[in-house]
Amino acid sequence: MAKSQRHVRHKARILAMQAIFQADVRGFKETSLEELITFRWIDYQLPDDERLYAHEIIEATLVNIDAIDAQISERLVNWELTRISAVSRAILRTGIAQLIYLPKSADAAVVIDEAILLAKQYDALEAAAFINGLLDDLVRSTTKAPIKEPPKPKPLATKIKIKKKTDFEKPLKS
Repeated sequence: MAKSQRHVRHKARILAMQAIFQADVRGFKETSLEELITFRWIDYQLPDDERLYAHEIIEATLVNIDAIDAQISERLVNWELTRISAVSRAILRTGIAQLIYLPKSADAAVVIDEAILLAKQYDALEAAAFINGLLDDLVRSTTKAPIKEPPKPKPLATKIKIKKKTDFEKPLKS
């Protein structure tokens, strides 16, 4: 049975996150792209479509790691990048790489949803909300869409008539 595009992309995102996690833990300077895209930690046959998409994410992340880390640090309030769990850092880094450097590969909402799913699968429960907020803030700040003003109310076509109170509606005299 053929795998759906969503399933392939989900598996590729997991692989990319795991590779960036490895690079972070081992040190980015000691880890090469060629070493990461071998996927030696996997004990199953990796289909080409999963490998290629994971490779795109890994490469975009590694090439732009300093700019990506700056985007994350810019959005942290009273917190430092090094204090975020290594798993969350990997999820954020690969998510930002997809949003900024691979924008045509997937819709921003899909990338954010997948990052939230990865956080729920591989990190602490509260990490999903944190990742959602940070990635959503990035998308909102980089999207220069004009803000729609609410429509102005239309003037009434006819005057409203107020009817006189009937005897029934008048207050009783005591």
